[in-house]
Amino acid sequence: MSCTSRITTWSVLAAALGGVLLAPARARADDFPLQVKPYGFLNAQLEWVRALGGTTPYTPRMRVSDCNSRLGLAGSLAVNDDLKVVVQLEGFLNNFEQGGIDDLGHPSTLESRNSFVGVDHRRFGRLLVGYMDSPYRSLVGTGNEYGGNLGLTQLGLDLWNNTTASMSGGFPSLFSRGEARFKNSVHYTSPELFGVRLSAAYGFDETLSNGGRRDRVSVALSYNLLGLKAGIAFDHQANTGVDGDSLQRGLGFQTTGVNDVATNYYKVFASYLFPTNTYVGFGYERSVYGYANFAQIDPGQIYTPLDQGTMSQGGAMLSIAQGLGDLTFMFSVGKLGNLSNSIEGSGSDYGASQLSIGAKYAFNGAFMAYVFFSRIDNKPLQNLQLGSPIFSNQTGTDGAYLSPGDKPTAGGIGMIARF
Repeated sequence: MSCTSRITTWSVLAAALGGVLLAPARARADDFPLQVKPYGFLNAQLEWVRALGGTTPYTPRMRVSDCNSRLGLAGSLAVNDDLKVVVQLEGFLNNFEQGGIDDLGHPSTLESRNSFVGVDHRRFGRLLVGYMDSPYRSLVGTGNEYGGNLGLTQLGLDLWNNTTASMSGGFPSLFSRGEARFKNSVHYTSPELFGVRLSAAYGFDETLSNGGRRDRVSVALSYNLLGLKAGIAFDHQANTGVDGDSLQRGLGFQTTGVNDVATNYYKVFASYLFPTNTYVGFGYERSVYGYANFAQIDPGQIYTPLDQGTMSQGGAMLSIAQGLGDLTFMFSVGKLGNLSNSIEGSGSDYGASQLSIGAKYAFNGAFMAYVFFSRIDNKPLQNLQLGSPIFSNQTGTDGAYLSPGDKPTAGGIGMIARF
């Protein structure tokens, strides 16, 4: 996933954490019926980076990067033997290595991640409302062990999740581009039955910024049996399509609000952990982008016709890991294919590939060190990003972007401590 977020929750989370950790010793247990636990991790990487090949190169340099460091509170309250109330308040510790100023110029050190309240029933499942990962991400993506998470302690399809070398986690990534965190949303997840679990979510758009509701729907199904994990997922974005203006201005491939069209993502994957502690995972994703552009006026026409349609693109990735005691060697490779029915340039200009290799060493369950190398080969009109992104234009502003055709490359060492 990209390593940025937007909504600041410092005061809320600080007050809640302080209330839990600094409560007077004489307080009765009934004063705090929720069982609350703080959690999180800090992740720092010393790395060499560059992005050459496009119209605006990012010249080689050293940097220290944070990738998805976080702090959270998770709580529960048992109503009876079958039902409990669950709450979570979680925030990014964004760019702590830069004093809280990210490459977009945002001065926040703590910004919101998954935060919700809901109920969890042993037989009927979990119902949550708030701001949280879609099933495309939370059930069969980088939001849980299927995608690799919990501070590099889990082997998942994206072995390098939460590092610069990550290959999935949202639209700027090579794979699982349909992942997102839904605002104003309601989520349901069923209990696991014979290894199968279903999850669905709906995100409501209350802004109507372009006159159309950009509501979002996500559905996912997972299967878990011994060492086998598999999943299938679908994500739908209403009134969302390709940003034709950005393409023509050379800002890269993006989506934006476009009325009367939709963007959909479809994903399947499977992985298996062998008794030899060998992990193999493979995934495929199909992205279908709507578009609506004004067509060229023919002689005699009074009104400019609107040309609507879809463009589609496939992407795949393969991961292999081999554990040798506390040391694990990891290799991932992926490819984003040609864009069909392109409205600007050739479809092959939107392809990309990525390679990530390295190893991690677990000193214990709380502290891990790792080394990595990752390279993205963006074609002339593509601008996929590393997990800790590189911006070659307008750095320090909301409009920062990587020049299409630039090829991000990074190598380095990292340390991650969980608590």
